[in-house]
Amino acid sequence: MTSFSAVLFDNGDTLFHKRDRTPVIASLAAQLGHPVDPQRAREAWLAVKAHKHAITDEELVYGRNRSSDGHRRYYGECYAPLDELAPGLAASFYAGFKTSAESMVPYPDTAPTLSALHDAGVAVGIVSNTGWNIREGYVRAGLDPYIDAYVLSYEHGIAKPEQAIFTIACAELETEPAQTLMVGNNGVADSGAAAAGCTCLVLPKAEPGSSRGLAAVLRLVGIGQPSALGVS
Repeated sequence: MTSFSAVLFDNGDTLFHKRDRTPVIASLAAQLGHPVDPQRAREAWLAVKAHKHAITDEELVYGRNRSSDGHRRYYGECYAPLDELAPGLAASFYAGFKTSAESMVPYPDTAPTLSALHDAGVAVGIVSNTGWNIREGYVRAGLDPYIDAYVLSYEHGIAKPEQAIFTIACAELETEPAQTLMVGNNGVADSGAAAAGCTCLVLPKAEPGSSRGLAAVLRLVGIGQPSALGVS
């Protein structure tokens, strides 16, 4: 017997992390005819992060996950400092990194956790604030067979923490919210699932490449821990 009939997962920083940005910036700049050293690429990424935090256009921020166009416009603005390295680098980085399946790297405990849930007959859904088709990353990583539904904000025009996106996910999995666990890393966005009647697990921060702590999900669901998670 399991405690939940379905589990919803956030995507970024929950099941997948991104590859290191610095070598990507350097590589894309070189492709545009403007080679840069790693230090300069690193400084450019720090400039991007500072610029992102300084964006005050509420309409731009609000729309970033509600349509593919809004996503492109918002991140195009975030990445604007990259054009100081090479003209066109902002657009190239958006296409070649931000919205690229190749940039999605699963945590080491992602695959065994999804596999264990699948084998136990627990439905799995992805609820993600995004502006592009992240399904491609799951296919590339061989994880798509474990996913029963993808509810992506830009395809519905709504975004976490709005209750509606979690309600849609439960409906697609044909599960009651009270029997559904939502797993994420953002206490604001992902805890919106509680308003829909789901139980919410917010994971602490984890470094790329380290275990994501997904054994906690299997304990809550009430199924055995796969040996690949290193938990007896």
